Amino acid sequence: MKAYEIIVILDPALTEEEVEVQISEIKEQVAKGNGEVQEIQRWGKRRLAYLVRKRREGYYVLFRLTIDPKTLASLEKNFKISERILKYMKVRSEESRVTPPEKVEAKQPEEAEASLEVKGGV
Repeated sequence: MKAYEIIVILDPALTEEEVEVQISEIKEQVAKGNGEVQEIQRWGKRRLAYLVRKRREGYYVLFRLTIDPKTLASLEKNFKISERILKYMKVRSEESRVTPPEKVEAKQPEEAEASLEVKGGV
């Protein structure tokens, strides 16, 4: 499982109930793939920088989740098919890039000094 942030821009013509239905559908798809949604932020309607599907505004929703890459691919496929989703963007979250402490090899102080002597330092 990897951590991702996904921003989805929904059609601004959707009612609040339809927006909630779309958000719950995305949550269900993530849950079916054994993923987990940590946070959902509803940013509301905002003006787009350029026209997207002849729309000047969009309803922004940010999802922070952990999900399997295969499940993410099927989720993206559904985003592309959906008429309600104007645009989306996924970004791999920094939390997943942290190397566990067991895998980090720390240099011993003697090794560090020896490498300085070889390079002409100390």
